[in-house]
Amino acid sequence: MSLIKPQRTLSRGKGKNFKKPKFVSLRYRFILITSLMLLLLLTTLALVLGIMQTRTIQGRIERQGLAIAKNLAAISVDHLITYNYVALEKLVNQAVNNPEIFYVIIHDKEGRVAGYSGRPDLQNTLLTDEISLKAIEAKKPLVTVQVPEPGHTPVMDVAVPVYLPGSQDQWGTIRIRLSLELMHQQIRQTLWSILILGSLALAIGILIANWVAQRVTRPLETLVNATIEAAQGNLKQSISIHTRDEVEILANNFSFMIQETLAQKQQLENQLKEIQQLQQYAEKILATMGDGLLAVDVEGIVTAINPAAHTILGLSNSKVVKGCHVLELFSQEIPFADYLRQSLEKPSTRSQQEIHLQRDDTTQVLLVGAGILESDQKKPRQIIFNLNDITVLKKLEAQIRQSQRLADLGTLAAGMAHEIRNPLSAIKTYVALLPKKIKKPGFLEKFQRTVPREINRLNNLIEELLELSRPPKFNFKRTDIRALLEQSIELMEADFMERGIDCQWEVPNELPRVMVDSDQLEKVFINLLKNGAQAMPDGGTLTVGASCKDKWVTLYFQDTGSGFSPDLAQSIFTPFFTTKAKGTGLGLAITHKVISEHGGQIEAKSQEDQGSCFSIRLPGIQD
Repeated sequence: MSLIKPQRTLSRGKGKNFKKPKFVSLRYRFILITSLMLLLLLTTLALVLGIMQTRTIQGRIERQGLAIAKNLAAISVDHLITYNYVALEKLVNQAVNNPEIFYVIIHDKEGRVAGYSGRPDLQNTLLTDEISLKAIEAKKPLVTVQVPEPGHTPVMDVAVPVYLPGSQDQWGTIRIRLSLELMHQQIRQTLWSILILGSLALAIGILIANWVAQRVTRPLETLVNATIEAAQGNLKQSISIHTRDEVEILANNFSFMIQETLAQKQQLENQLKEIQQLQQYAEKILATMGDGLLAVDVEGIVTAINPAAHTILGLSNSKVVKGCHVLELFSQEIPFADYLRQSLEKPSTRSQQEIHLQRDDTTQVLLVGAGILESDQKKPRQIIFNLNDITVLKKLEAQIRQSQRLADLGTLAAGMAHEIRNPLSAIKTYVALLPKKIKKPGFLEKFQRTVPREINRLNNLIEELLELSRPPKFNFKRTDIRALLEQSIELMEADFMERGIDCQWEVPNELPRVMVDSDQLEKVFINLLKNGAQAMPDGGTLTVGASCKDKWVTLYFQDTGSGFSPDLAQSIFTPFFTTKAKGTGLGLAITHKVISEHGGQIEAKSQEDQGSCFSIRLPGIQD
């Protein structure tokens, strides 16, 4: 039921077990990171040196091969022109004396083998392998490096076309295949050197990292143990670390924080006791207050309800309400459920509103208001409804009004005597003349016309007096006031046309609904429309308008009739007071009573020869 939740104690009291978390030591992490960095450095160094050495040696071999091929091209051009294959064969065999050259091939103009070192059997043949075909078709020097298969020596093919001096005619192609094995041997030797030196550097780096890590981690371990002791509740301890660096500063700051934490712990414990006392005080207030309190979150879940709200809303004290949705609890209470639904859809502080609930044969009247409890971000967190059962107060008000009406009966007696005297005088006169003039022609006809009329006049007067004096019995419902006005005007439409009255409509389309007795309020509208029509016997304009401001609906009925003096505006609603030649003066009194019972107000304004205006204010219901 409480709106204040107790806070948990922040400190871990002594004696509670504190499990030391599992972790990897900072020293081992430092060693591991140092080793990984050295490995990364050595690997990067090996890759960079290998790539640079490969490019350097391979470039040197490429330049060597091109130089040999171009030299052979210059020597063999005359032999190719004369098709001297014997000289070309001798030339290629002499060129392979270099141990890095696998073979030398000279192709003639048609692409046939003119000379092949160590392979005289292939002379005058066409080689159809892919490298040979590309070499024959090459119009400029072509270098191809072949990726060796496992167990084979890596090689490089160099092809140089042979052109006649001063001509673009190609008369052959010189091909040389060079071995790259020496290059790979040098690269392997370099990598082994890097591996040996790197392993030695890695071992030395690990030893140095271990030594540095120990100097850093020893004071940190002392500090960690101190934090574990503090977490277990031991705040009265002294930490002594002298490293003359950031760790010593950290230890001093931690000692200061322990002392501050100890002081704040004591302060928080004192504040917690105060909060608990305030919570008990609030719970006692909620339990003993006469007004009902109902708190729900923005989702509509009940978070708090006091005993008074249980009683006012007719809920059993044993019924579990907290945690339930508020609309499920009051789905049958239509007016209250609508008020709750509107508050949840548009959370805002709502002014107090009367809600009528039907309880068996009686009507319960609640005065309900809503307030918003906001979060730190100024967003609605809870909606708090204040409930006040004013049923007894409403009954007392009705009794006071009834007593006032009875007190006014003395004033009404004079008016009644005046209104009753004339019909009774007429009836008495005709009854007295009845024995003498019963046989006179036309007397009975006049008697039967006059006496029942006066009796009906007396009966209507008595009915209006009874309606004015009897306790009200209204059936309040949510009503569309605009539709009720249209219905009332339709009933008076024939009378308006007969009198030549133009009815102007100034009612907006959107008006809040009102909680009224539609039958009683329709009588009020018809009475005001009739009064306006009777004030314009020669025709005129009757304007019906409405507006809404500050949750109040204002209706007005304005005519262009003769009007009356402003001094009479205060007496216009007094029983038996009338400005008409004929009338009892009870119609506006009954109208005033009905509007008052609806919690509204009615006011009359008029000027002689300028018409009258009757305005009605009724409390609206926000949709």
